[in-house]
Amino acid sequence: MKLKATKNFSWAHRGVEIEHFEAGQVIETDDADLIRVAKAEGWAKPAGKDDGGAPEDKSNGNAPENK
Repeated sequence: MKLKATKNFSWAHRGVEIEHFEAGQVIETDDADLIRVAKAEGWAKPAGKDDGGAPEDKSNGNAPENK
């Protein structure tokens, strides 16, 4: 998964390998704990289309379906 850091933060991979991330940096990782905690704490968000990731879902769910 690709994340985009929203603020500077550090993460200890496996509890021992510390990595620092800068605000605006795109992070490509499969580390489920990093993804879960960074999103929950507001440190990062899913990378959008402009960041090299999947486009963010900006729909509000009320738009009619096109057929």
